[in-house]
Amino acid sequence: MRVFALFMILLIVVAFAAFISLNHGLRVETISVGYKFFSDVSLNMVIAWAFALGIIWALIIFITQEMRLRIRIASLKSSISRLQNELDHLRTMPLEEIGIVDKEEK
Repeated sequence: MRVFALFMILLIVVAFAAFISLNHGLRVETISVGYKFFSDVSLNMVIAWAFALGIIWALIIFITQEMRLRIRIASLKSSISRLQNELDHLRTMPLEEIGIVDKEEK
């Protein structure tokens, strides 16, 4: 798994370097980010910012999902513990307390 992750990082770096070298000098006239306009911006800078914001957005989503799963796991562990205690109690309970009557006693 570690080799795969290193290979993917290397692939991203090589692709980014190739993109920068192929688009050197290209500029975008105007970019709107919703509340502000930027003019005469390098295309490489636009792609780099979009990539960085995409990584940040993915990390935010990953962290929220991870927190949700950890909370669910903790809840299930407490439920398992409670059910295990109940099962242990039932295993050690004498039969008279349960209310089972033998057929011979009737």
